[in-house]
Amino acid sequence: MIKGYYLFISVWILFSCSGQHTDHENPWTFVSMPDFLNVDCDYPQSGWEETLDYILTAVENENPDFLLVPGDLVMGHWDDPSWNSQDTIIKYADRYYSAWKARMKAHKLTYYTAVGDHELGDNPWKDSSKVAALPAYRDAFKEHLQMPNNGPEHLKGTAFWWKHKNALFISVDVFEYGESNQGSVRAGVTGAQLQWVEKILTENPDATYRIIMGHTPVLGPVRKWSSSGLMIEEGPSSDFWQLMKEYQVDAYLCGEVHAITCTARDWIMQIAHGGLIGYNTRTNYLIVKVYKDHLEMEIKEIELLPSGEHLWQTKSNRPLEKVSLSNPETGFYTVAKVDLQRGNSEKFVNRKGYFKKEYEFSNDQATAIFRKGTRPGIITELPKIVVEN
Repeated sequence: MIKGYYLFISVWILFSCSGQHTDHENPWTFVSMPDFLNVDCDYPQSGWEETLDYILTAVENENPDFLLVPGDLVMGHWDDPSWNSQDTIIKYADRYYSAWKARMKAHKLTYYTAVGDHELGDNPWKDSSKVAALPAYRDAFKEHLQMPNNGPEHLKGTAFWWKHKNALFISVDVFEYGESNQGSVRAGVTGAQLQWVEKILTENPDATYRIIMGHTPVLGPVRKWSSSGLMIEEGPSSDFWQLMKEYQVDAYLCGEVHAITCTARDWIMQIAHGGLIGYNTRTNYLIVKVYKDHLEMEIKEIELLPSGEHLWQTKSNRPLEKVSLSNPETGFYTVAKVDLQRGNSEKFVNRKGYFKKEYEFSNDQATAIFRKGTRPGIITELPKIVVEN
């Protein structure tokens, strides 16, 4: 009888430990890659596709449950006072969103996409005809991207949320009507949208992790590379940031600036990242491995070589027509790592590369490679940071 009892206990311990080990060793993964592509591209795009295929194959090989794109999928310069903007928005949205989706489908990537300024015609919004085109831009985004239709009444399909396993995700539409230096649009999350975010956070207390994505950074200064540098003006004092702090949001993922700055404040990690292909010489993506008791975050970067003449776009903002890999043998390399551990006195541990505290803020700026030498002192490359093996 005693021998049988010990056998039972031994088997129970074996299976219990095995289950715990499986939880730890088998995380699920998601990837974030804002500002992909931030250009109107066909599929396949001559001069670009081999490099885009390389990038998306690398993302696919991370085996993510899904890809997050915090805004700027297209160039989106689809309105003009001299055009019938309703027709041109429909025409170009059908062409370029369809190509964007086909490229993702070819790589078997499920995606969630936030609204960027380029999905709304690009900043600023000072011309009355451009402001009048905003509903058509949002309708095109909703029709083609088909995001969850569960946002606040005035932003359904452009602000939304979902749960996946042990994590809650909220995507905000930071482009609200209001006066600012950008015209009739003000970057922020206020009013009914802010109330909606609080409602979602309140109604999902069982989520182990809370991730919010939006296009523009909240905390600054951040590095900027070929970017107008849109920000949520009130920064950490904004009601939006204070709400994230109150509800212990773990990370805010954003783009817009085409460069990497990782800033931890109030136990929230803001990760501004992404690149601008065809303009800049580096791009990147973030991998997040989600465990039962912690997150492992890693940013990988790759060096690119834009070249040739300019690729046609509807207006004058045009990337170069060819994009190749600078160092195909090197490929992607790690530039940042951090572990997020809930319940610890120090939430963000093992900080490396861009996640180190000394890199949390920066006024560094650079511009596109094709502007090199156009005037004295122009900078076309940001300082490079890597994680040593």
